[in-house]
Amino acid sequence: MPGTGAATEPSRRTGLLLGVGGMVVLSTDSLFARAADADRFDIVFWVGLCTAAVTSVIGAVRHRAGPVALVRRGGRPLLLAAALQATTLTCFVVAVRTTAVANVVAILAAAPLAAAVLARVLIGERSTRRVWTAAAVSGVGVLVVVGGSLGAGDVRGDLLAVGAIVAFGSGAVVLRRHPELDRTTVVGLGGALMALVASPAATTSHDVGTWAALVAMGAVVGPTARVMLAAATRHLTVAEVGLFAPLETVLATVWAWLAFDEVPAAATWVGAAVVLAALVGANVPLRRAAR
Repeated sequence: MPGTGAATEPSRRTGLLLGVGGMVVLSTDSLFARAADADRFDIVFWVGLCTAAVTSVIGAVRHRAGPVALVRRGGRPLLLAAALQATTLTCFVVAVRTTAVANVVAILAAAPLAAAVLARVLIGERSTRRVWTAAAVSGVGVLVVVGGSLGAGDVRGDLLAVGAIVAFGSGAVVLRRHPELDRTTVVGLGGALMALVASPAATTSHDVGTWAALVAMGAVVGPTARVMLAAATRHLTVAEVGLFAPLETVLATVWAWLAFDEVPAAATWVGAAVVLAALVGANVPLRRAAR
């Protein structure tokens, strides 16, 4: 089956660098989403439009072809991967604007749970016992976070964050199954779909700070992080890529605390600690295996 073979050591190192780098960049996404003084779906529209515009230029330079030709080249798998990318980011943005940032990123840290299960069911990709253990324990952490949000956040936002990790895991499965897909085109089409869905809410009456946040999120942070994470699926299993989510959890929580003075609830700290402990325990042997 394409894309599911064991990675060589150089390939694995490349995947690790792409995964770590992608999550570090992505950890700033929630800050821009909160800094933008705009409606949730207005943010989705402009971020999607900026992403589509930037990736179209990149695609034209790299492949000497327009976005329509590149989408046709990818076919149905590319359409599916792009739709899942759009769903992931839309759920993420709306969740960040609905509940506490700490709740969202702590829930997103459970991405390995969805990724490992979906990869096993959909493409038969096996994960190690340590990965399964980490995924199961992180699920317990998510339950703790959601329980704590009853007093400190919004359950609807937490559920949207859960939807984001399911879409993220599904998208990673599609990309792993089809390593031939151009990752930049996938991210760009995902942005276009976001803009299309959110277009009724689009407005242009934003201040300079909001425009700066929207452009940074849609034209720089989002495309860079998502292309790196999508490329990591060529070198690592779906569950292994999901295991990098704790980096976003830790960094985004710190950024929110420093920028917005958003002190997480006790339950969020406890749930995040459970998730991180499980995933660090799985990442250490993965690093040793790579060596």
